[in-house]
Amino acid sequence: MSRSPTFQAPLCRYIVCSRRATPRATGKAQLASFSSFKRAPWESRISFLQKKQRPLTPRWKRNLVRVTSSEPSSETTKETTKETPKLGLEQKEIDWPLLLSQAVKVATPYWKDPKERKGALLRLGGVVGLTLGTTGVSVFFNFLGRDFFNSIAQKQPEEFQRLLVVYFFAICAGIPAFVLKDFFTQRLALRWRTWMTESYVGKYFSDRKFYRIQAGSLIDNPDQRINDDISNFTVTALSFALVMLNSTIDLVSFSGILYNIYPPLFGVLLAYALGGTFLSVKFGQRLVGLNFEQETREANFRYSLVRIRENAESIAFYGGEKNEMQLLLERFKATVQNYGQLLVASRNLDFFTSFYRYIISFLPAAVVAPLFFKGDIEFGVINQSSSAFSHILSDVSIVVYQFEAIAGFSAVTERLYQFTEVLEGGTDDDEADAADSPEAAEGIQIASLDAGNGNGLTAEPLLTIQDLSMSAPTSGAPLLANLTLDVNAGQSLLIMGPSGTGKTSLLRACAGLWPEESGEGTVLWPKLNEDGANTQSVFFVPQRPYMVLGSLRQQLLYPTWVECTDLPDAEQDDCELPPSDKELEAVMKLVRLEGVLERLRDGGALDTLMDWSSVLSLGEQQRLAFARLLLAKPKLALLDESTSALDMDNEAHLYAQLQSAGITFVSVGHRSSLMKFHQEILQLSSVAEGAGNNENNWQLRPISELVSDGS
Repeated sequence: MSRSPTFQAPLCRYIVCSRRATPRATGKAQLASFSSFKRAPWESRISFLQKKQRPLTPRWKRNLVRVTSSEPSSETTKETTKETPKLGLEQKEIDWPLLLSQAVKVATPYWKDPKERKGALLRLGGVVGLTLGTTGVSVFFNFLGRDFFNSIAQKQPEEFQRLLVVYFFAICAGIPAFVLKDFFTQRLALRWRTWMTESYVGKYFSDRKFYRIQAGSLIDNPDQRINDDISNFTVTALSFALVMLNSTIDLVSFSGILYNIYPPLFGVLLAYALGGTFLSVKFGQRLVGLNFEQETREANFRYSLVRIRENAESIAFYGGEKNEMQLLLERFKATVQNYGQLLVASRNLDFFTSFYRYIISFLPAAVVAPLFFKGDIEFGVINQSSSAFSHILSDVSIVVYQFEAIAGFSAVTERLYQFTEVLEGGTDDDEADAADSPEAAEGIQIASLDAGNGNGLTAEPLLTIQDLSMSAPTSGAPLLANLTLDVNAGQSLLIMGPSGTGKTSLLRACAGLWPEESGEGTVLWPKLNEDGANTQSVFFVPQRPYMVLGSLRQQLLYPTWVECTDLPDAEQDDCELPPSDKELEAVMKLVRLEGVLERLRDGGALDTLMDWSSVLSLGEQQRLAFARLLLAKPKLALLDESTSALDMDNEAHLYAQLQSAGITFVSVGHRSSLMKFHQEILQLSSVAEGAGNNENNWQLRPISELVSDGS
């Protein structure tokens, strides 16, 4: 007999609060500091981060509580995932119209993609055809079962043996339909997941949204939404759609059979199913919030383990094992506590569904048997009516039998809908108008310098900062006021000052990574991509270099040649070929990392896969970052204490290599030994208490003037 396939979705979570009116904070005056920005509603935060001032009011943004860390952090684990406050999670109910609209929003892009649409619809058509085939097989077996039991009741051995043979061949013919339906359904779900993953990853990395999401705490666990929720959504959505299709066809097919046998039985069944659906929603209401909360806590616990692995050396140096273990077990305890509540809620729902399923099992026979005793029907009709009754009951009781899966699917859908809204910045039609509004021009503006400004008499401008003012995101305290400067080709700049005066913050602002509501002014680069990111004309080198997961070759080529190396062969003609092995080895020697090559010589040094952040010391990582810089050959390099882990000899050697390569650089540093490699110095100082934003706390002058003063 055909059974509607049970679809399951992993435990998910809702983050909700009681509905209350929240005044919208609009305009720069209401977001004067980062703290007020944190308290602003979702629509204002997203619009500020994406330079768009337009209303965004989907329901999830009104109900969603921004998650913040509620646990103390150790010195080595300063930033962990966000914790979810427990605010009425159990009271969350499934909003069916909202669930449908969100599911459509998330699902439709794949089916509308011109490149995928035709193939996707063909594959879906094949799955639907197989679903129809399985229903036909089930109807055939329903009638075959009736005749089979009639042959037994009427003591017809020849007919009984014939039907046994028919049963055998029918099973052989019918099983492939069920197996292939499941196989092609999973293949379609995999194809759908692949497309959605590529789409979301592309949006996630466009316009540095991955950084904006993290910096603004727009949503929690985007990695989990990409890895887990997309997979769960595609499998469950497809399964649920096929269940609905199969149930509809089953209902039509078997309702006629049951109604012809005994109409009152059909009415009893419908009433029973409707009552069961209502009660299952009541009993299972708590599951929605608990499922959502469980996935939050599981993600927090898993992320804690990842953080320990990433910071193992620092934890070991601090001797922080007991502290980390305590924090880890506290998160695990929170996970177990919520799971205990989830088990209780599931148990209560299982009690009801079990009674619902088994109490009704004897009803068809009890109602139809008197008709057999009167001689109005044959014995096989009892089996036929029971089979039809079972099918119809399953079809009209989807909510009863699948409520846990629906609750999980609702949570997954809402999480992906949230993610979609953040990545796309809403779907309002006011985007073009918002770009021209006065509010859209607020914040720190990143733009391109006009090409061709340099000539034989004037050096080419590489960086221009105009009237740049910045304040601390957390406190709103002024960091920098009215900074204006130019960096021309061949004129390197050194930025110095006490800790906390905004040296690194200035580089972040130049890179477009500073919160817009915490600064204003203009930064001009030589050339920008369409998404506002700098091209290879500018290269950033942080104090702790980023080590990619890959080979030594990939470390050296990152990020300059990563796009070309990942393109298909047919599309690599327009890309610059990456450096050869000899060039890579030469630059390694140039930054004095030949020892690394010697250690790995036996295993193919450049293609050796290791956890390079653990294998290389911080000083070696900084030298490797300079190797990347020399290979990229940018016009301008921004160095944020990039030689802090090096001795003065290696530091001088690396700066000399940059000068030999003709690379202009802006350095942040504390050592006076850096002065000889720069032409100008920008000295920052702390803003005096009570000083206004218009009081300058910086001084720009030539290094030669500073040296002549004996400073």
